[in-house]
Amino acid sequence: MNWTDKLIDPLAMALRETGPWLRVEESRAGGWICLAGNPGDPAVNWHQLEADGSLSTLEPMKDKRLPNMATACSRWIGEGYSMQLVAWRVGSRSIFRLSRNRIHSYAKIFRKDRSIVERWRHLSAGSPDGLWNTPEVLDWNPEEKILTIEDRPGQSLNQQWTSGIWLDQHLESMREVLRWLASCEISDGLPVHTVEEEIRILNSRLEVFHRTLKEPHPEATEMVEKVIENLAVIGDQDLILTHRDLHDKQIITTKEGGSLIDLDLLARGSAALDPGNIIAHCRLRAAQGHPVPWQSIGNILSQDAMERGIEREPLIGWTASTLARIALIYSRRNRHGNLITRLLSSLDDLLKSTGEWQGVIG
Repeated sequence: MNWTDKLIDPLAMALRETGPWLRVEESRAGGWICLAGNPGDPAVNWHQLEADGSLSTLEPMKDKRLPNMATACSRWIGEGYSMQLVAWRVGSRSIFRLSRNRIHSYAKIFRKDRSIVERWRHLSAGSPDGLWNTPEVLDWNPEEKILTIEDRPGQSLNQQWTSGIWLDQHLESMREVLRWLASCEISDGLPVHTVEEEIRILNSRLEVFHRTLKEPHPEATEMVEKVIENLAVIGDQDLILTHRDLHDKQIITTKEGGSLIDLDLLARGSAALDPGNIIAHCRLRAAQGHPVPWQSIGNILSQDAMERGIEREPLIGWTASTLARIALIYSRRNRHGNLITRLLSSLDDLLKSTGEWQGVIG
C-alpha cells in the first residue's frame, strides 16, 4: 500500500497516481502543500493541493512570505556564486548552498527574526576541549533576514547511519555534545522554551494528525494526553542552554571531534529536553532499520543525565514528548507501513517503563 492511501480521501485520491511523495502539510492558504521526491532529495519540490483535487507546482521565488529570495539570488549571481536551493519550508525559511572558488557556505533566509544571530553566535567559542564547534557566522543581514554561515567538514550521524555505519564513537559524540551544552553559560536574552509551549505544540500536532489521516490510530489521543499529563506534573525545571532540536542530523563528526549545526531554536529550557530528544530520535532510527543500538544509547545517556542532576521523571517526560511528536509528524511522511503503530507502542512502554523501555532510563 502506498503511504498516501492512509490520508483522508481528498489527499489519497489526488496523490495516488502521482509522486513519489515525501510529506504532506496543511497550507496556510487552505488545502495542503505536498513535497515530492525521493528520500535524501533536497526538500524543495513542493506542490499546492486544493480541496477540489487540483495540484500545482509551487515556485520558491514566488513565495510571498519570503520576498527576499529573488533579490538575494540575483545579488549572489552578480558576485560570482553558484547556488543550490537545498531546503525550503514554504512561507518560513529557505537554505541555499553557495559556492565560489571552491569555497562553500550556506545562506539561510528567514521570514521572521527570532533572535537568529544571537542564537547562532551563542556557542561560537566552541567546547572547552576545543573538539566541538558551531559553524562560523560569516554575515548577518538584518534587513533581509539572511544568515550566512560556513560549511563544516565531516558527515552527520544520520548520513553515516543511513549508510549502514555505526561506530562506538557516535555514542561518545552524543555524550560530548550533551555535556558541552549542559556546561555552557546562558544569556538572559535567549528565549525560553517552557512546558506550556511544549504542550501547545503537542496539541497542535494532534489536531493535524486527526484532520489528515483517514483512520487515525485509535490510541494516539490517549497516548498524547498521557504525555501532556506527565509534562504538566513535571512543570518547568531549572533552565540550562538547550539546542531544542538535537538529533542525529545536527551532529557532524570528524576524526578530531565535530560540529553542532542548526541553532535556530537554541533556547533556555529543561535540562532533560536535549537528552530526551536525542534518545527518542535514536529509537526512531532503529525503527527505520538503521544500525543504532538505541537501548544501550538511551541507558548510557540517561545515566549521564542523572549524574548531572537530572531526575528520572523529567527525562522520561521529555523523551516521551519527543517520541509522541515524531509519531504524529511521521504519520504525514513517507514511511514503512507499521512505523506509527510501532512508535505509539514504544511510547506506551516508555510511559509505563515496561516492555522495550524497561531498564533503559533509570
